[in-house]
Amino acid sequence: MTVRFTLLTILALALTLAAGCAVNRSATADGAPLARQVTESDHCGLTAPGLVYVSNARDLDKLASLPSGNLALNKLRAIDFEQEHLVLVGLGQKPTGGYGLTLQSANIVDDVLELVVRARQPAADAMVTQALTTPCAVIAISPNDWEEMRVSGDGIGTYTRQR
Repeated sequence: MTVRFTLLTILALALTLAAGCAVNRSATADGAPLARQVTESDHCGLTAPGLVYVSNARDLDKLASLPSGNLALNKLRAIDFEQEHLVLVGLGQKPTGGYGLTLQSANIVDDVLELVVRARQPAADAMVTQALTTPCAVIAISPNDWEEMRVSGDGIGTYTRQR
């Protein structure tokens, strides 16, 4: 009986230690946030829902060629790509104005950078612009300490990207 109790105690301690080793962080090692929303736009030019990962200035220049894109790239050119990368999260083409995305939270859990965004849509009786829009949020993220990125939230589904 004593051997059984000892084995169960050791097993419980081992499981507790293993669970405590899981990485769960909301800031970088030097205290900076893992993610911050840089801007948003009603006309990003991303006609399908999803995400675009930008890790260098050359990739950023490609965004200028998006059809009907109206993203203010000058603000994004100020990003130091050694310190941060960019993620554009798009809702795809929408029939009117009033749609948008906002970053809610960012955490790293077991090598997965989890970004949670909130999608907005106009109320049924709201007065909105009668124009096709392609809303998106531009989020600066830490390029370190994760192997997979997962973007999710109500109204957008889940998008993943391997590093």
